[in-house]
Amino acid sequence: MMEFESAMNDKKKPILELENLSKVYRTKRSLFGDSGSDVIALNRISFKIFKREIFGLVGESGSGKTTAGRLIVRLEEPAEGKIYLEDVDLTSLKGKALRDFRRRVQMIFQDPYQSLNPQISVLNTVSEPLTVHKIGNGKARQDLVRQAMKSVGLSPPDDYLHRYPHQLSGGQRQRVAIARAMVLNPRFVVADEPTSMLDASISAQIFNILLEMREKLDLTILFITHSLAAARYLCDRIAVIYRGHMMEMGPAEAVIRNPKHPYTQALIDALPKFGDCGDIKHYGTLLRADSEAPEGAGCPFYPRCKVAHRAKCSTGMPRLKEISDSHLVACYYTIPGDETIPEGDACFYAT
Repeated sequence: MMEFESAMNDKKKPILELENLSKVYRTKRSLFGDSGSDVIALNRISFKIFKREIFGLVGESGSGKTTAGRLIVRLEEPAEGKIYLEDVDLTSLKGKALRDFRRRVQMIFQDPYQSLNPQISVLNTVSEPLTVHKIGNGKARQDLVRQAMKSVGLSPPDDYLHRYPHQLSGGQRQRVAIARAMVLNPRFVVADEPTSMLDASISAQIFNILLEMREKLDLTILFITHSLAAARYLCDRIAVIYRGHMMEMGPAEAVIRNPKHPYTQALIDALPKFGDCGDIKHYGTLLRADSEAPEGAGCPFYPRCKVAHRAKCSTGMPRLKEISDSHLVACYYTIPGDETIPEGDACFYAT
């Protein structure tokens, strides 16, 4: 939080900027000549991430958040829009410029079971980026690997260097994946649900590793997650995305404790509660059964929204508008004002 405020106060330029970014997946024709409708994964989303900020992109499965991460690291190409890293248009990079970019920007994938090759040892897994980018010789690479493994809590590193993924626990696998991403000393990291397959105690350790990496490496992180609770713990700012559209964006505490979009409120209602949490606000913005709406028209959340107005919400997509300092919402019926969840309701975000 302090890092983001400092960046804003100093009026620094963003390290990463997405400008009207869209991604459409084209469906293939069947043997009978039929083809399904195209899938719009992202619809003209825009946001900025500042240096040393941890920016959370939150949404349910299929919202497009992982697609945004894959576009940023150039695993896929956008249908339209621009991505800028320190004012350089990433969509136009080729050759040496693209190789240099891949050294500066890394991704931590969701599933450590699939992101690690079961036939390659930990040493070769973590050193592979160094080999690809021709950094150091054999001994220098091993030293860098040991240093990276210590930084993610795999210590002493020599106990793990010659193991294979099947000889590691899920948490250890994800630490290896993080070490592989960090061994190049990147400037920007996309962390795609890095704890979704881990239990709560290990997840907290991974969160702390990311926070330490931010401090030690002067790192900027895009944290992709389905959990508002995880985003609140880790992130400076949060953007809530639904079916490829940006619903709400702002400082983490403002979005969590004073949510304005009905979809964000529905996500808050869905969070588990533990113990005696007192009088917790329940928004109740989600319909029991989806209503009918024309395909592709209006607000994408309209069919599930209890507070929507049929004549307006089903026909026009609201734009993001600022309702308070750096807090933006895309909803026709957002009411400015303080409806803050009491500070004492910490158990509301226990997971």
